[in-house]
Amino acid sequence: MIKRLITVIALIALTMTGCKSSHKIETASIIENVSVHRQDGRLTYTFYILTDSDSPEAVAIPADSFEEATKLAQQKYIPDMSLNKLELLLIDKDVCGDIMQSDIEYISTQASFSPIAYVAVCDGETIKLMNKKTSVQESIESLIILCKKNNSGVKTDYLSVLNSYAGKKDSRFKVPFVSAKNELRVSTFEISQKSKIKQ
Repeated sequence: MIKRLITVIALIALTMTGCKSSHKIETASIIENVSVHRQDGRLTYTFYILTDSDSPEAVAIPADSFEEATKLAQQKYIPDMSLNKLELLLIDKDVCGDIMQSDIEYISTQASFSPIAYVAVCDGETIKLMNKKTSVQESIESLIILCKKNNSGVKTDYLSVLNSYAGKKDSRFKVPFVSAKNELRVSTFEISQKSKIKQ
């Protein structure tokens, strides 16, 4: 009788532990993409949280770098944040020269980030559109894949962009450029090793 009672108690204890772990997974804020632009004169990183809704759940954090924005997000704004599923980093063309290289270098040191996540430069209209519809990210990713297919030399992920920056001095490389002025489309922009965009 005592053996049965101990077995039942042990099974209940094991079951309760499993529930706590699964609850933590459910409440984690999974970040799908990040955009970077200047807002009110301040560099701002917007973290888009995975959601089933048609309207994006976004948290805008003023910071001087991706590293600082990530730390602030985890400390103050999104404590259960997970960047394991980050799929897209969109950088406004007006701030690209200031932060792209240093942010890519930081991201490359983070083992939890996917090395095949997309990197693209964009216009301000694209970021506005990202804040309106969750489906925009999927559309952008499809257009980046098509851009890569049509332009084999274009650099679309963190590692290829990092390697391009580490290349010969004054070397140039192309990245996707996402525009949403009249309609959502992707072309290519040339970037010098000094992070300046050229059309």
